[in-house]
Amino acid sequence: MTRLDEASTTRPRFVRDPSPPPALSEWPIKVFDVDISPKWCVGSTAHGGVLVNILVDAALRRQASCSSPHNDPAHLSAQFLTATIPGKATVEVKVVSESKRWTRLAVELFQWTPDVNTTFYLDAKTQRTVRIQAHLLVTNLPEHPPLEAGFVGPTPDGGINFLSRPCPLLVHPSNIDMSDGGDHIPEKLMFREGIRWKDVDVDKSDGSLASGSWVELIGGEDVTLSAVLVAFFADVAKNGPSMLPADLRPAVSWYPTMSFALDFKSKFPLKLSSTAASSSGFSRRTFGIYSETKAIHEGRHDLTVEVWAVDGELGVGPPRKEEIGADGVAKWRREGARLVGVSTQMALSLSIAVNHSRGKTPPTAAGESDSTRKQARL
Repeated sequence: MTRLDEASTTRPRFVRDPSPPPALSEWPIKVFDVDISPKWCVGSTAHGGVLVNILVDAALRRQASCSSPHNDPAHLSAQFLTATIPGKATVEVKVVSESKRWTRLAVELFQWTPDVNTTFYLDAKTQRTVRIQAHLLVTNLPEHPPLEAGFVGPTPDGGINFLSRPCPLLVHPSNIDMSDGGDHIPEKLMFREGIRWKDVDVDKSDGSLASGSWVELIGGEDVTLSAVLVAFFADVAKNGPSMLPADLRPAVSWYPTMSFALDFKSKFPLKLSSTAASSSGFSRRTFGIYSETKAIHEGRHDLTVEVWAVDGELGVGPPRKEEIGADGVAKWRREGARLVGVSTQMALSLSIAVNHSRGKTPPTAAGESDSTRKQARL
């Protein structure tokens, strides 16, 4: 199947500007083409994390093409306006502002309807629909400092660090037996042949719904090279309804993301601290994900996800001997793991039938019924 890094790659579109910009202070819009792969979908619609991958890829290509000093994504916020379906799409990147430290970009993803494989206006029935609107902060992130257990405090240049929190996943991936192939991956995830995952116990401190998993890409992708792939892991975590006790979980459902924010916590490519428990470097295929939901109200729920890099592959031994620090925490959880991203989102819980209908009918906002759309036209 198509690799995730290939499915997340955009191509510059060469557009002849019909007229020069009216003012030198206005930046031209960079346009990129992308093919939304049917393999990286949930049911009939594109996976939200893959779509954010695409937005970040286009933004970083824009920065590289303009020789910008800012090439590290720091924060993204996105609104998912309508469901994106497999086929052709266009990403437009526009500079909102630039300063010595930050570049602010507005990024939008468009598809033509009713035929997404249309690439230009045909007739009055052809509509160019914005699927996602996002803002991205890009900067030059500092290298991760040498990490010592419990490192907290100011830096020589007056900055502040707090890097002592251990990875909340309690089992190192190399200590997991994957001879059974890992945990079951739902059939609605069309990319299930491209990943393996294993749920593990987590360290949580309150009554929220929480889940932890190690997730491995098996198509040859290298997760340490670029921040582009972080969003996929942030959005593939279990949603709140899936974390309920078995007798309370809904039937097969679709959890469309309405809003999504991602804080990038590390510079890429990833480099392991010299004080780490292992000298082999971060895993090239595996990230850990810790997800937490505080409330579910009529299906609408919050979701906070942490994405962790670790110094070992899933199910690849020999099993590690647990070294416990003076504070009673396994050393690898502090010195061999690094938080690379934290996402927050608001999502809905809908029947999977709604998902399947999105690939057959003109788009509506997630959660909007056909009757609501008809009433809007009256």
